[in-house]
Amino acid sequence: MRTVRSLTATLGALALAIGLLGALCGCAEPGGLKVTGPAPSPSPGTGTVSVSEGAGKPPLRRPAAFTASGTVRLTELRWSTWGGATAEATGKVGGSWCAPACATTPYEARVTLGGLVRQDRSAYYSRATVDVAGLPAEQRAELRDLRLHVPQR
Repeated sequence: MRTVRSLTATLGALALAIGLLGALCGCAEPGGLKVTGPAPSPSPGTGTVSVSEGAGKPPLRRPAAFTASGTVRLTELRWSTWGGATAEATGKVGGSWCAPACATTPYEARVTLGGLVRQDRSAYYSRATVDVAGLPAEQRAELRDLRLHVPQR
């Protein structure tokens, strides 16, 4: 009687193992599982891409205006791209860097943000270039590589 119970228990365990193995393997063709097509390439998601005006200030996405540095203010921004390695816009630039010349009439400008710094589920642009046609070389150089604030994690 003991042998019959052991044999029944063994057969039951074997049937369970075969059932689980079948469930794990799926219903493949007799020749095995076939996968076709290119393998997906992993691409790191950046999540939300923002720009920051400074410590304690909220992140901005596609802002119509923001202060790029203590002396440079960008306004009337119209973004043609945002969220990639660079963001591009047209708008106006003013601020104390060009005072008094642009105090009342800001210059037309092209703005490029770059230097994407990735954080957990977000990213921030860390650099800005502002291009203004017709400015003297010295003033153009002041707008070539503006460092933007990137919040600490």
